[in-house]
Amino acid sequence: MDDTDKKIIELLQQDGRLEDVEIARKIGISHDTVKRRRNKLEDTGYIKIQANINPHKLGYTSVFILGITLAPGIDVRKIAGKLASKKEFFFVALSLGPTHSIVASCFAQDQIILNKLVEELRTWNEIEKIETNIIYEVLKSGYHDIPVATLQE
Repeated sequence: MDDTDKKIIELLQQDGRLEDVEIARKIGISHDTVKRRRNKLEDTGYIKIQANINPHKLGYTSVFILGITLAPGIDVRKIAGKLASKKEFFFVALSLGPTHSIVASCFAQDQIILNKLVEELRTWNEIEKIETNIIYEVLKSGYHDIPVATLQE
């Protein structure tokens, strides 16, 4: 990734709908060069253009992060995969740390729905403990905020 790729990414971070012609004009290179470079950045996994929803507009009032500790000897990846297959979760990750094996995030329309979900998870024999954190305010979110200029080539 060179400086031109970084400039393309920075512009797409500001507006993922920018057309190649507009990016080319702003950077001062040809439309074909932008198209080729953007396709390469997408094909190699450096970037992914997608829509982000606003959960509040869809009636979800809160985001919840669950810290899930598994019983000793349980296959962490298997349980994480089981969690990831549930539609309620939009983020599931394996975690290293003193208390958690899995960190998972979900939206819920209210705490009653969250409670039902947590109660269901508590019936899973593999889960030893669930810590629930309610996110009441987000100050920064998303990979789109990563300053590209600071990334290594």
